[in-house]
Formats: sequence, structure tokens, C-alpha cells
Amino acid sequence: MDEGWHPSSFPPGQRPWPRLLTRRQVLRWGLAGGAVALLPGRVLLGCGGTVKVSSPSATASFLSDAERQILRAVTARIIPTDVDAPGAADADAAEYINRLLTFVPSDTDPVGEVFAGGPFSGRNPFPDPTTGTPSNVAPADDFVHFIPLTQRQILSWRVQVLGSAAVSGADFNAAVLGPTVGLRDRYRDGLASIQSTSRQMFSADFVALTAEQQDAVLAAIDADFFTLLTEHTIEGTLCDPVYGGNKDRVGWTMIGYDGDSQPLGYSIFDATTMAYNERPDKPTSTANPDEDFSGVDAITDQFLRGLVRAVGGPHFP
Repeated sequence: MDEGWHPSSFPPGQRPWPRLLTRRQVLRWGLAGGAVALLPGRVLLGCGGTVKVSSPSATASFLSDAERQILRAVTARIIPTDVDAPGAADADAAEYINRLLTFVPSDTDPVGEVFAGGPFSGRNPFPDPTTGTPSNVAPADDFVHFIPLTQRQILSWRVQVLGSAAVSGADFNAAVLGPTVGLRDRYRDGLASIQSTSRQMFSADFVALTAEQQDAVLAAIDADFFTLLTEHTIEGTLCDPVYGGNKDRVGWTMIGYDGDSQPLGYSIFDATTMAYNERPDKPTSTANPDEDFSGVDAITDQFLRGLVRAVGGPHFP
């Protein structure tokens, strides 16, 4: 984004996040759908493959109950719950982050909860092979099975979560790029900093503060950690539910995203007419029947203009 929008350039109490960058208006408009497409290359490495290995049912949690409460309160301020729409707390984005920190694959357990299997989640049925209409037969949910990582993927994942100092074989990377601080350490230290800042500013725990006080604390913490929190909160709100977030698919509902449509699809072949039929509820050649073309609000418009300037697009007054 353009320089003036970076949180570190704003005095405490005037940082535009979460007031602007992650406003639900942006999510509703659909920009955050791009975050969904980026998820496979960022944190949760995505869905795919056909080798199915069931992930062990782990009950362990890296974060303590107190840390999880703070994290849940933080995510609730980054994407708040409104009267007419759910937020990150409803999507259980904090659970997504906790799972990210908890499951660490190794050579002896190369699965973890990183690559969900496939090809189908079971959310949509097969099309009828004759009429091209939805059938009553649905595939099994293969997303709940996770596939093993390669040795390189295991090494990369462990460095990201544990840090280069804690991973054997990561020295070569640290020698070139410098040491990597693991996500576990960043979250443990960052959440402790939020609690400490809360007590310094308001003599109370973060979870006991008002929404306005919590925003003031978040405006005062390390900008890089807040950026990490923001990214992971968006991911946890919009990820596939198999990764722990997007509970009851409330994140997808919020941005009008159906999730994976296969094997049904949107344009279904009818063998009796030898033609494709569009689904009336989700046509491919015209707008959806329930599409909202009312435009965006002023806050989203301001965000979009800043985004266009940041990527070198045409100047917007």
C-alpha cells in the first residue's frame, strides 16, 4: 500500500488498522477473496493431491487458555462482529492461528495439518449423468485427510513455525538471509506484549477492556506483529473450514463465496440435449440473481484508491 497507510507511520491511536485495512466492507466487496487464492502459498499450503493419509487427532494446544483468550479478542477487533454480519470471532480465526502454531510435521510424522487431501470436500453432489441436474449422490469428504510433506516442505515448515535456530539443517538459510524468528516465538512474545501494554495503559487485562481501549492498545504494539495478526486473522476467517477457521463457512458467506463447487460445477452437461445448462442460482453468463450492485461505502472506496496507487495504477483524485 502507499507509504502513508503503513501503521508504523501513524502516531499511536491514529493507525488506520483495523479501522480501514480489514474493514468488513472490503471483505464483502470481494477483495479479500484474493486472500483466499493466496492462502496455499502462504501459511496453509492448500488442497490437492490424491494420496490420502489421515491426520492424527491431536488435542494439544501450543497457546495457553489465557493466550487464546487474548488472541480471540484481538481477532474480534481486526474483523469485528456487526449487527448484520459475523466477524473473525464467529469464524473462529483464533483457532486457525492456534492450529498453525500447534501442528509441526517432522520426519517421523510428515503429515501435520498442512496439505488437505482431495479432490472433493463432499459439499456438492455429483451431477446427474443424464440430465445434468444435481444428483442425490455426493462424494466423500477427502479434505479431512491430510497428505504427507516432502523433506524440503517439512524443513521449510519447521523453520517458519519454530525458527531457524531450533531446526537442524536451517543454518544455510540463516547464513544468507539471517536467522528466522519462528511464528511460535513471535506469537508468544507478541501476545505477552499486548497484555503488558494493556496493563500499562489501562491497568487491566486486554480481554477486560472496552472495544475502544483494545483498539488503542493494538495501535501501540509492534507494527510488524500487528501486520502478522491481521494477515492471519483474514486467512483464518476465509480459509477452508478443515484448517480450523471459517466456522460454519461464515467467512465465505460474508464475501459471497461458495467455496469449492466441484464435482457439481456451475455449467452442467446434459447428455439428453448434448448441451451445457447454467445453474439458475449461479449462472455463468449473467449476474447472480441475488447480486448486489449498490456500490461500496466511503471507507472501502478510500482503501481501493490507496491500493490502486500502491500498485502503480492510474491516479485517482
